[in-house]
Amino acid sequence: MLIGGDHPHAVALRMFGMKPLPGERLSLISEASDDESVYAGTIPGHVAGFDSREACHINLWPH
Repeated sequence: MLIGGDHPHAVALRMFGMKPLPGERLSLISEASDDESVYAGTIPGHVAGFDSREACHINLWPH
C-alpha cells in the first residue's frame, strides 16, 4: 500500500505495472480531490515560466 501519490509513488506504480509480482496487489491512497497530484520537482520550472500547469501534475488514475 502506498500513501500519498507523489512522484516516488508514481514511479513505484509504473515499475510494478511493468513487472508485477504474481499474486500481489498494489494500492495507492491519496487525498487528491481530482485525478492529479503535483510533482514537486517541476514547481520551480513552473514559477520560472518553463513548465505548464499540466506538466507539473501526475495523473493518478489508471490508463
